[in-house]
Amino acid sequence: MVRDQEPLFAREGLFRQKLNQLRKTGKIPQQTQGDTQSRLKELEQGSYLTNVQSTLSKTDPKELERITLLDNVTELYNHNTSSRIIADELKRSKRYKHDSTILMLLVDNLYGIQQSHGADVSDSILKGVADFLMRTVRDVDIPARWSAEQLLVLCPETDAQGVAILAERIRSRLPLERVSDLTQNWHVTVSIGIASFPSHAMNFEELLARSEDALNQAIDKGGNCVVIAE
Repeated sequence: MVRDQEPLFAREGLFRQKLNQLRKTGKIPQQTQGDTQSRLKELEQGSYLTNVQSTLSKTDPKELERITLLDNVTELYNHNTSSRIIADELKRSKRYKHDSTILMLLVDNLYGIQQSHGADVSDSILKGVADFLMRTVRDVDIPARWSAEQLLVLCPETDAQGVAILAERIRSRLPLERVSDLTQNWHVTVSIGIASFPSHAMNFEELLARSEDALNQAIDKGGNCVVIAE
């Protein structure tokens, strides 16, 4: 069967294969304070773009791909990459008339942890939760970092009730996992919101909005629970 448009990397299982491959190539280098100050100075001198072009031309293509596609804390797909994947999957869902569901997740009290223990601890916890998601979701499911505090999982060809089973597995098992050992052994709970195409939304923006609404309802209930969009 001929498809009108090829997905970003092929089909769902290949998205996960690509993510696993990128995560295994090594850690994404993070800028130090010195790097930032140096770059600001270069910008003031008018040489920033030239130096960026020179740096990119010398960067290993695999490493450049990681920097472009992945979030540098969780090593999941970043916001831009996951947006493209979700938009592509919704096109397929509309064409072939099957469900696609988003599971949106927030670590309970992550902001409070960051305020009391620092960004390094909250980042470490997010990374631990991301690793747990990679081990727990199906091979066809696509986890990503959606915002500073929100993670999501795109579940292709699955309705909301099916994803609710996965969400409950995540919610119940995660508190048993040690997700970080910085300053103490951290065990966390999560709030989860679920919304599905076409049951709850008919387009990209609405699907994300409905899943976030469901997540906010889970938070309002005190956290550590799963809510499916109405």
